[in-house]
Amino acid sequence: MPTLPPFARSFVAVMAGMVVAVTVVSIGDLVAGTFHPLPAGFDMGDMAQVRAHAAAAPLSAMLIVLAGWILGPFAGGLVASRVAARSRRQYAWIIAGVLLAATLANLRALPHPAWMVVGALIGVPAAGWSAARLAPRDEA
Repeated sequence: MPTLPPFARSFVAVMAGMVVAVTVVSIGDLVAGTFHPLPAGFDMGDMAQVRAHAAAAPLSAMLIVLAGWILGPFAGGLVASRVAARSRRQYAWIIAGVLLAATLANLRALPHPAWMVVGALIGVPAAGWSAARLAPRDEA
């Protein structure tokens, strides 16, 4: 199999990392949904309903969501850093940065308890840092 040019490998690294990260976050959301399912007739397009549902979520569901927000950028960062050909640590940070931006948008759009906001603002960058620390060293 021919090797990819560096720019193509970088693109594949970011895409693979994002697929893994979003998958992990989505799994967390799905599991949390078993603790706090949507009621019959729920309209996802009605932001008032969405906000009320999020505000009523039990602690167990919120903890699982937060765990997904932290594990997603960690797992995605690890994958991206292993696929990348060079400057591998930066790929873990790229994935964590994108997930942090998505997390901030979510925190702004829906009500979250203060502990969850703090956990996300500390946990997502910490996950990126951890993934970067575990990234393979660049080949000389």
